[in-house]
Amino acid sequence: MEISRESARRLMIEKQGITQFPESNNKKSVVDTINHLGCLQIDTISVIERAHYLTLWSRLGSYDKNYLDESAYKDKKLFEYWAHAACFVSYDHYRFYLHAMKVREEEMKVRFVKRTGKDVEVLDQVLARIKNEGPLCSKDFEGPKKNGGWWNRKTEKVAMDYMYGAGILMVSDRVSFQRYYDLSENVLPSWVDVEPPSYDERIEFFIRKTLKSLGAIKPIDVRKYYHHHSVKLGQTTKQIEERLKGLDGVSRFKVEGDKNTHYSLDEDIERLDTLEGDFSFNDVRLLIYFDNMMWNRERVQHLFGFESKLEIYLPQDQRVYGYYHLPVLYGDQLVARIEPKMDRKEKKLIIRGYWTEPGFNETEEYTEKLERNLSTFAAFHEAEEIEWLG
Repeated sequence: MEISRESARRLMIEKQGITQFPESNNKKSVVDTINHLGCLQIDTISVIERAHYLTLWSRLGSYDKNYLDESAYKDKKLFEYWAHAACFVSYDHYRFYLHAMKVREEEMKVRFVKRTGKDVEVLDQVLARIKNEGPLCSKDFEGPKKNGGWWNRKTEKVAMDYMYGAGILMVSDRVSFQRYYDLSENVLPSWVDVEPPSYDERIEFFIRKTLKSLGAIKPIDVRKYYHHHSVKLGQTTKQIEERLKGLDGVSRFKVEGDKNTHYSLDEDIERLDTLEGDFSFNDVRLLIYFDNMMWNRERVQHLFGFESKLEIYLPQDQRVYGYYHLPVLYGDQLVARIEPKMDRKEKKLIIRGYWTEPGFNETEEYTEKLERNLSTFAAFHEAEEIEWLG
């Protein structure tokens, strides 16, 4: 069996939950979306709104950003950990990250000394302060120590980061995006399942979540969706393929233009058969490169013919587009790139650049939908005006 690239990308768009905004949103909408996606990447860049809020916006439309923060830190439905990168993850999945925490705990002392050149007693000192004082952030480690000397904020931050990776500490809150760490026993809800899965159960979990999130996948997609280093997957691409072949409810086929075998859940096979003639999504969505759908550049290139260019790390003279430009999805195609910047003082969304992809001809219908989506985008950022430069 061989399917078209068109069908594969359409299935991916549907599985990513991008095709229809809900009529209304609440905290459950946010938690359910993250649960379905598996994880939601957190990023610090704030040229516009931060990445985690925007990935949700592309699926929910207008929603209250406080829903995410409250779901994580107040209601304790989500926790922060390494999944694709630094992510929000549903507590329903917590037990599948225990292996990664254990691996990091075993490596923690050696890696801390190697990175900082400091003695491991710093780890104990930081932990003791949190035990005695409650949640602390890196800014709390400034000034003189009680027994003489000075806190090295950078060293103590590294210590907290390592203990967070080891599952000893958890992020209990964020204030102005600053992480506050507390003992895991004080953060982890009592209802969370902390029974470690078997080795096979853990690997199967990450494979099946990738299938549910992306649709038609290659084995490498598992290692890139749940980054193999972040979750300590411990599986080569070849080993993942052998597991895919043996999983119940999984079908094999080829995708146009790719010699590699692809896999999908049996429940998606019937949908793949109908997608070429039955795909009603014809709207515009602005995406970010930190969006789950855009993580795997090779996959995006093959299915959409779109070259991902995250240029925030490039010097200005090496950028083809803009510092923080966004891909524009129209129907089942990535058709353009747009560079928005938020002027918060003036409450203005500034469009610094706009580029259509080769071969794409703008229509009146597309332009209207882009403008409507930008208006929603601006309102989400509390902008009262949109200004196009150039």
